[in-house]
Amino acid sequence: MRAAAAAILALLIANTAPAQTNAALGQAQFTDDTDGFHSWLVRGGALFNHASYLDYKGVAVQTTHYSQSGWSRDVPGIVGLWRDQQRDTLAGFNVEAGIVQVAGHTRPVGDATWGLRPLPGTGVELIAAGGLVETKTALDRGIAYTLWGVSAEQALGERFTAIGLVGAQPFTDGNDRIHVRARLIWDALPEYGITAQLRWRQYESRKSDVGGAYFNPDRYSQWLAGIGVRQRRAGWLWTGTFGAGEQDIKGSGTQPSYLAEIRGEGSLAGDIHLAVNFLYSRAAAFSQSPGYWYGLIGATLIAPF
Repeated sequence: MRAAAAAILALLIANTAPAQTNAALGQAQFTDDTDGFHSWLVRGGALFNHASYLDYKGVAVQTTHYSQSGWSRDVPGIVGLWRDQQRDTLAGFNVEAGIVQVAGHTRPVGDATWGLRPLPGTGVELIAAGGLVETKTALDRGIAYTLWGVSAEQALGERFTAIGLVGAQPFTDGNDRIHVRARLIWDALPEYGITAQLRWRQYESRKSDVGGAYFNPDRYSQWLAGIGVRQRRAGWLWTGTFGAGEQDIKGSGTQPSYLAEIRGEGSLAGDIHLAVNFLYSRAAAFSQSPGYWYGLIGATLIAPF
């Protein structure tokens, strides 16, 4: 882990222009679900050449503590950070990439996007991600995944936008999933930042038997209808999505599905930037419990020095 940290730090410094400012980074995140499976993520690091919360490079160390019914596991890691996005369109790079140690394995983790705006009203995004399968059995086996995808966004007239995504998700246990997603957005009340949205997603698994490590239907699909909100209040940007619909699990029939997501970000004293987020989802994930729900709350602080 120390050698990896030194390598990431050296690479970041080598590719950094003379620093404008440096900043400290802190992040905390807590999750809970139907099964009483909890996780605490704590991350701390430093940002270099920090121009804004949309323009920086950095490195951070982190640890995630998982627990459930007397069982627990700690997963330490290190990540490199690079963000260079335009404020108006978010075109550009947003990269978090690193490694973690779990059950004697070194696994890649992160979330990287490269957004392009080739034409007015048209957007393309290349996506790469990696993470752990967060169930007790999967963590004890060190099962992880990567996700590779591309999404396209197209304005349809003045008030409609269509977005589509295709992706491949290979797992370290030999499983693979193919993902297809689509979203239609209607700018219903632009003066209030309110949109109406229709979402659909589906995946198919190529391996039926994963030894009970995680929920793995042959085919899963979900649709949601809801609203999106985007407003500025007292210098803070608030966004939210609220939806309801149905999920179809092959072999188990249909079940209701819900989503509530809120994010706020803005400045505190001086140039200190704070982002907070909340998520509630009632949709199948990696757990096999009926009526499964998942909740998340987190905060990220960037403080220049």
